[in-house]
Amino acid sequence: MKSERKEAYPLFWPEDEPRTRPQDRETRSVWKRTATQYRDALQDELTRMGAESFIISCNVQVSERGSMVKGLEPLDVGVAVYFTLKTKEDFSWQDVFNVHDPAPTEEQIRRAYTPLAAKYHPDNLQTGDKEMFLTVTRHYENALRWINRKTNQDFSHVIACDAFKEVRLNMAAIVGTIQAIRKIERCGTSRMLERAFKGFAAITERASGGSTTD
Repeated sequence: MKSERKEAYPLFWPEDEPRTRPQDRETRSVWKRTATQYRDALQDELTRMGAESFIISCNVQVSERGSMVKGLEPLDVGVAVYFTLKTKEDFSWQDVFNVHDPAPTEEQIRRAYTPLAAKYHPDNLQTGDKEMFLTVTRHYENALRWINRKTNQDFSHVIACDAFKEVRLNMAAIVGTIQAIRKIERCGTSRMLERAFKGFAAITERASGGSTTD
C-alpha cells in the first residue's frame, strides 16, 4: 500500500518540543545532498518504516514538480515530520467480550464492556483489579477503533529537528534518526522501539496546522 504523502508550509513545530537557539545550530560538511534529495530520502525511509501517511513540514515550499524551491535559507530552519505507522489489528476483544458478530455495533461492545469494567474497577472493593480494568478498557478501545475504522486516520508520532543551520541538514538528521529506529526494529527489540516512540508522541489535533498540498 502506497503511503499518503503531504507537505505542510509554513513550518508547524510540535507543541512542547524544545527549540535550538540560532547561535547553537551546527553544520555538517559531509552532508552534501540537496534539500530535495534529503526530502525524497526522508519519504523513502518513512515508507520503509511502515508509515501509512505522513506530513513533512518546513519553511521551504515545494514546487509543482515536487522539488524544494531554491532561495534564501529561512530564519527558522526547523523540520517536523508527522506520521502514522501501520498497526496490526488486535481482535482479542472478540473473545474477551464474547462478541463474534462479524459487524458488531458500538452498543453491543458497550453492553459487553460495562459489566466487566464495573467488576474490575479499582473502586470495587471485592473484585477490583487495576491491571485487569486497564486491559479490559484497552480491548474496548480497540473494538471501537476497529468499528469506526479510525486506526490510521490520525498522526500518532512526530520527529522534529532544528539543531542544524540549514533545512536540508535538519531533514538529513531526521533521515538518520529513522534509519537508526529501523535498525533497532530489525534487531528484534520492539519494546525498545516502542519506548523510543514515546518521545515522539504528537498532539494529533494540531498536526493538521498550516496549509497542505498533496
